[in-house]
Formats: sequence, C-alpha cells, structure tokens
Amino acid sequence: MTGLIAGISSLISGACYAELAGRIPTAGSTYAYAYIAMGELPAVIAAACLTLEYLVSCAAVARSWGDKVVEWVEKDLPGDHELLVSYLDPGYNLNPCAFVVSAASTILLLLGVQESKRITNFFTSTKVLLVVFMGAGGLFLFKGSNFEPILPAKFGVSGIFRGATSSFFGFIGMPIRSVRESIARL
Repeated sequence: MTGLIAGISSLISGACYAELAGRIPTAGSTYAYAYIAMGELPAVIAAACLTLEYLVSCAAVARSWGDKVVEWVEKDLPGDHELLVSYLDPGYNLNPCAFVVSAASTILLLLGVQESKRITNFFTSTKVLLVVFMGAGGLFLFKGSNFEPILPAKFGVSGIFRGATSSFFGFIGMPIRSVRESIARL
C-alpha cells in the first residue's frame, strides 16, 4: 500500500514537471522555469534553494556512505582493525570517508560529461539489473498471506503515509534512513 501511494505521488510529480517543461519553450532547470514564470529574483532564490537542497542531501548521502565503510570495517572485515577504525571515524562529527566520497564525485564531474555519463550508465544499468533480479526473486517467493491484513492496525494510517514517504524518497534516489541518521548526528 505504501509503495502504491509513493508511486502515485512520484507519477503526479513527474507529470507536473513534464507539463511545465512542455509549456516553457526553453531547455533549463528550476532557474529557467522560475525566471520565465516569475522573474529574475525568484529565479535566483529558487536556484539558491535548489543548490542548498543538493548540498544538504549530498552531504547526508556521503556521510551515510562513510558510516557504512566504518561499519563494514568494524563488523565484517576479519581481524582486529581498531587503529583503522580510529582513522576512519575520529569522532568530532568528522568522517574522512564522507570527504573522500564527496571529493571523488566532484573530481568525476570535473573530468567531463563523457566520463560522468559512463559512470552514471554503469550504475544505472547495475541498479536496473538488481531491480529485475529482486522482482523475479519476489515472484518465486510470493506469499499471499503477507497481504493479510492489507492495512495493518498496528501502524494505522499515519504509519502507512510514513512508509509512503520513505518509499517516495527511494523513488527519487534518496536513502531516507541514511538522511535521518546523518541529520540526527549533526
């Protein structure tokens, strides 16, 4: 049920962007759309807000990746790695792995469009293959009893919408759990 709500929300959001792009005869982004619709000052404000949104979300995702590396070294890597963990997670809300992820992404973007496109295509293809694999696996492991009850009383309507929110962020590529954890650490 939550996936259905999130899917419908994503579809409506995409339709709004498509309609807006169809009505404005220029290629562009939020800045171009706001500039044509409302003028230069609102466009600059919209671009600044979008830049801030990307900054915060990228920082949260980079921090999440850094924390996952530390967790992997602590729990899954065989042997004692206290010294390595102390370098990877020195405390003081610093995370060197998050810096490395951010720096590598920036360098990739600075290398040019072709290199960024190749990396993006590789990861997109990998994600599509994983989704197909999980979908096929889900067909083999399907149990109708998992749909009883369709609206669990334990979580109620607010729980369903909370789950739909998390699923919606999943559709747009934002790991909400990681974002919540990273924001909680700040």
